[in-house]
Amino acid sequence: DDDPMLRSLRGESRAEGRAEGRTEGRARMVRELLRARGIALSEGFLADPSRLAELPESALAAAALACGSERDFLLRLASRQS
Repeated sequence: DDDPMLRSLRGESRAEGRAEGRTEGRARMVRELLRARGIALSEGFLADPSRLAELPESALAAAALACGSERDFLLRLASRQS
């Protein structure tokens, strides 16, 4: 436990795990909001959920609540990421 290299690697691993958990949580939130609104989602919807990590949760929720379709949601995200 006194090895600085091992301590550093464990810290990096924990940080990666937290970031991955946040990303998955955001993807789950978006899917649930869209489904609750009756918006159909394709099989490949958010195949790469890392796109969600760049935006605040409030922006994701706003896009999910304002869109009329999966495509509309993705376009709203794209316009916010530009």
